[in-house]
Amino acid sequence: MPRILPVLRLLRVGTLFSPAADVVASFCVAGLPWTADVARAAAASALCYAGGMVWNDVADRRLDARLRPERPLPRGDVSLAAACALGGLCLALAVVVSPCRGHHLLLAALALAYDFLGKRVAWLGALGMGALRALNLCTALACGGAAVDDRATAALLAAAGCYAIYVVAVTILGGFEDDPRAAPRFVAAVQTAPPLAALGGLLAVQGGLWPAPALAVLPVLAFARRTARRTTWDRAAIRASMTWLLLGTMLYTALLALAAGQPVAALAIALAIAPARWIARTIALT
Repeated sequence: MPRILPVLRLLRVGTLFSPAADVVASFCVAGLPWTADVARAAAASALCYAGGMVWNDVADRRLDARLRPERPLPRGDVSLAAACALGGLCLALAVVVSPCRGHHLLLAALALAYDFLGKRVAWLGALGMGALRALNLCTALACGGAAVDDRATAALLAAAGCYAIYVVAVTILGGFEDDPRAAPRFVAAVQTAPPLAALGGLLAVQGGLWPAPALAVLPVLAFARRTARRTTWDRAAIRASMTWLLLGTMLYTALLALAAGQPVAALAIALAIAPARWIARTIALT
C-alpha cells in the first residue's frame, strides 16, 4: 500500500467516480438502452479524467514544489518518467475502450490543452474545464446519435450547459487557493453559482419541481448556510468547499438520472458518493 498510495494520489482516484457518473446520467437523460457501451463509455471517461489529473501534476510540478509540496511529484514519491508513462497510458486506454473514440479523443486532447496551455490564462482555463465536463455529460449523444429524440437532446444540452457553469465556478474557486488577495465576499459569491446552476439543469430535465429539483433544495440550502457563516477563506477552507462541490457533481448527476425517470441508476450514483468521500479523507480530490 505505501508504494501504490502515491500513484492513487497522482490519479486523484477519489474523483474518478464523478466522470463515470456523468456518463451514466447522460444515457439516462438520453433514454438510451443499457448496453455494454454504457460501461465502456464510463470507463473511458474515468480514464480520460485520470490521465488529465496526472498530466496536470506533470505540468504544475515546479509550481507545486513551492505551493503544494505534499503532492507525489514534488515529494519524489513518483518519478517524472513514471508519471508521464502513467498519464499517457490512461489516455491511450480511454480511446481504446471507448465506444465513441472520436469523442474521447477530443476529451483527451482538451484535457492536455488545459493542463499545458489553458491554465496560463485563468478565464480560458476555467472555460476549458467547463467545456470538458459538459462534453462528458453529452457522451450519450456521441454514442447514440440519431437514436436520441429531440426532447431528450434539448434536455441533455441544457443540463450540460448548467454543468459547464457549475465547473467553471469550481475552477475559479480553485484558483483562489493561490491568491490570498481575493475578497472573502467574492470567494463566497463564486460558490453560489454551482448549486444554482445545478438546480437549473434539474429543472430543465425534470420539466417541473418534483422530485429531483425539490430534493436538491436541502443540500443547496445546507451548502449556502455553510458558506454564509464563514468570514475568512484560507486555503484549507477553500479546499474543503471544493471537496464538497466536487462530490456535489455526483449528487447532480444522480438527481439528473432521477429526473429522467431512472431511480435505480440515480441510487447507484448516490451510493458511490460514500466511497468517494471516504477516499477523500486520505487522498485529496484537488
